[in-house]
Amino acid sequence: MNYKLLAADMDGTLLNSESIMTQRTREAILAAMDRGVLFVPSTGRPMGGLKRYLPAFDFDLPLILFNGAIAVTAKSGRVLFSQGLDFSCAEVIFARGVAGGYPVIAWAGEVLFVSCDNEETSTYQKITGAEVHVTADMEPMRNLGVTKMLWIIPPEDAKRLRDEMLGILGGRVNCHTSQPYLLEFVDAKASKGLALEAVGKAYGIAREEMIAVGDGYNDVPMLEYAGLGVAMGNAPEDIKALCQHVTLGNDEDGVAKVIEEFLL
Repeated sequence: MNYKLLAADMDGTLLNSESIMTQRTREAILAAMDRGVLFVPSTGRPMGGLKRYLPAFDFDLPLILFNGAIAVTAKSGRVLFSQGLDFSCAEVIFARGVAGGYPVIAWAGEVLFVSCDNEETSTYQKITGAEVHVTADMEPMRNLGVTKMLWIIPPEDAKRLRDEMLGILGGRVNCHTSQPYLLEFVDAKASKGLALEAVGKAYGIAREEMIAVGDGYNDVPMLEYAGLGVAMGNAPEDIKALCQHVTLGNDEDGVAKVIEEFLL
């Protein structure tokens, strides 16, 4: 197959355990792009969370952000896909998170809101680089719209809390962990797979011509959508089982290995 697009998750995939994109990975991506492959970073991060990595790729790349709630071009700002949370769902997510004692994070576009100012939310803020706004309720976001929400949770509670929230908001949200301690919520009509479909339509690339690489449950929709779904070596076993190929881990340049094997 002549693959024309490579979509790759960031944390745990493109980035190693020190949140660094290695020279080998960067050079492999640039070599693929030189051959006409469209490179699509796909992440739960906002645009601001990618800024320090994008200078390595001085192109108007399509970016999948907020776990698929938005797809936008890096330089021209052309919106290819956008689907925010229903505000009534966002209010339930916020209230139940606070009641359960979980720090709640909400994104309204690139504006970051948190339910409390503590070490956990401060760490998240530093990763994203966004200015943080502390709020006791959803009112400041009412006229802005909510792109994505997160709870910071004990990892051992992730499955129970996910099942509970899907039961409460059945069919209206997608809910998954992006990291073991982050439970994320986007609209049911938003996912990395749906955003990747929109990118493909915008650039005239069929799903059979796509490779998607990821390591987390938030990556599953794009891994299933792409013609070739590739799990990182550091991915959970059930994610590896649903992919057609498994590469090396993120500390072993697994994405570079995929590029070298399938694109170069």
